[in-house]
Formats: sequence, C-alpha cells, structure tokens
Amino acid sequence: MGSNSDSPCYQATPEDQIGELYAATRRLMTAENRSEVATIAVETATAILDFPFSVFWEATDSGLKAEAISEPLREHVEVPAEPGRRMRHERGSWLWDHYESDETQRVLVDEEKAASDAPLHGCISVPLPEYGLLTAGTDERAEPTERETQLADILGKNVLSTLERIERERELKRQRDNLDLLNQIVRHDLTNHLQTISGRAELLRDQCSGDALEHADGIQESSQAAAELLETAGNLATVMRQTDWETEPVALGPVLSSVSEDIAATYSDAQVTVPDESPSVRVRADELLSSVFRNVLTNAIQHNDSAVPSVVIDVIDDGDVVHVTVADDGPGIPDEQKQAVFERGEKRLDSDGTGVGLYLVRTLVDAYGGDVWVEDNEPTGTVVGVTLRKAAGDA
Repeated sequence: MGSNSDSPCYQATPEDQIGELYAATRRLMTAENRSEVATIAVETATAILDFPFSVFWEATDSGLKAEAISEPLREHVEVPAEPGRRMRHERGSWLWDHYESDETQRVLVDEEKAASDAPLHGCISVPLPEYGLLTAGTDERAEPTERETQLADILGKNVLSTLERIERERELKRQRDNLDLLNQIVRHDLTNHLQTISGRAELLRDQCSGDALEHADGIQESSQAAAELLETAGNLATVMRQTDWETEPVALGPVLSSVSEDIAATYSDAQVTVPDESPSVRVRADELLSSVFRNVLTNAIQHNDSAVPSVVIDVIDDGDVVHVTVADDGPGIPDEQKQAVFERGEKRLDSDGTGVGLYLVRTLVDAYGGDVWVEDNEPTGTVVGVTLRKAAGDA
C-alpha cells in the first residue's frame, strides 16, 4: 500500500502514527478557526496514513468543495490557489453520499467514481456532520486497512469536536458582544433618565410641603435605589462575561476612602466611621473592588432600623492578607441566613431588593482569591468581613 513511484513513500510506524495523532490533538485544542482546523486535518491524515492524497471538503448548499488539500495531492494534480474552484462534488455524487452516511468508510474507487481532478482508487472518508468531509486517498488500487480506517476515524472525531468547539465559542462571543452593547445602551440611557428624575425631584422639594414633600422625597429615594441597582447589575454583567480573570495591585486606602465618602453623602442620616489612618497596603483585585465595599456598606445601612444607622469600617493587616470588616448596629442576621445572603437571588426576610448585591460581593472576592464571611456584632448588629490577598511586595 502507498503512493506511486512518482510520490514519496508514506509508511509511518505505529509509534509515529500515535505520536502524530497526539500532536494533532494538541494543535486542534488551540485552533481558532475552520481554516486552521482544515490545514491540521490534512497534514495529520497525510502523516499517519499510507494514503497521501488528503482533502478537507467543505459542505455547501450545492455540494462539497475542497477547502484544504495535502502537499502530495497538490504536486500530483494542478490546482488553483483555492482548490475549491476546481475540486468539487455535487449533491448526489458518490462522495456526497459518504458525507451523508455519518460513518467512516474505506472503499475501492472504480473508474466511474474516481474524481476527475484527482484520480483516486483507494479512499478513506470521514464525515464531519454539518461541516464537511475528510478524505485520504491514493492513486493505487489499494483498499485501506482496518487500522488506517480507525486512525482516520479518531482524527475525524477530534476534528469534528474542534469545529463544534469553535462554533460554540463564536456563538458565545456573538452573544457577549450583543449583551455588551445592550448593557452599555441601557446603563447609559437609564442613568441619564434617573439623574433627570432625581434632579427634578430635588427642585420640587423646594416648592413642596406636607404630603407633597413626602412624595418628592420618595421619588428621590426610588431613583437613588434604581441607580444603585443599575450599577450593581452592570457590574454583575461584567463579572459574568469574564472567562479568564486577571487581578492587579490595587491600593486599598483610596478605594475605601472614595466609597465611604460616597456612601456618607448618599445616606446623610447615617454615620460612617473609617480608620484614623488610611491603609497603605495594596491588594490583588481589579477596578471592580470599589463595588465590593459599596454593596457591603449599602446593605449595612439599608437594613439598619436604628434612628441613626452606624457603620464602622476597620482594616486588619494579617501577614499575606488583609481583613476589611464592616460592622453595623442593625437588627443582625439569623445564623441560618448568614451564608445564604451571599447566594444569587437570596435576600433578607425584611428586604424588598433583588438579592444580587452580596452575590456580586461573593463572586468578586472569590475571583480575587479572597474570602467573605458574616458574624454577629456586639451588642447588636452584623459584621461582614472581606479578606483580600496582598499584592507582591506588600506582604
């Protein structure tokens, strides 16, 4: 078995065949597009089989057209730079029947079946459902062995799996891009509308009294809550799109100072206490670290039934990590709910929110390689702790 005297001899040892197949599998794992997969497929088929005329056929509405061909075949017949212009099999041809069979086949090709562009007499065909067909042939009248057919079948399964993986990744990217655009549009437009609502409510307050003033305050509070929810949802959408998470050194002090000032300004009836000295440590995080503390502080104030809600922020340096605690003097959280509050959609019994704020906290802290926990405060209230890894050089 093999090619004619004008072609090189392809007689790989079993060890060589397995090695080439393994190398091809590794290459396919990193392939990014169909063209790259087609090239790997024909190169590998040529390397591991005694049938050197390998072709990756693309399935189209009209039939099969060659997308990639092996070098021995290119030398054997004159083909243009794009082999699909010449090498084709229409629907209903014998090769199309092989594509539709969904089964790897080994055949002796008679003169009627032989392709005019490459007179094959022995052939292995491996269907790639929905994508095309991988063939390996010879111009000698030789039937493939069972081992060669098995090797071709294994290669075909790996190729098909790769094509399906690339298709899934392409579809996921398209969906992510669409969600990115929708998220950007919605966040931008709704934020502007909420700012307008809040601003006009503020103007109304100066002209109202009694019940009307109470309604104006309610409009402002609702617009504020909607703005916070919009920001949290946007950050959560960003988190859910992540595939490979990369952290960087982030200065903890400025983040805590900025967030605590914003919270104090937003909730003017609350008392927010920060450390006397701003921590100088850097932690492993990203630009969403502020969202962690904003959600923890907001949660502590919104669920506090004290006349003047009090929240105390503390920072504890502990070797390779730093602990940030947020203690409130609210009603506390029952033991059976302490871990559940970080689950998606979970919320306190007295909450009318969505339950995504603390879920976002847990998701981000986990991504940073840290930890988050809840414990009781004394004499009353809750302590939420966030543990973060220090950046290299700060430990």
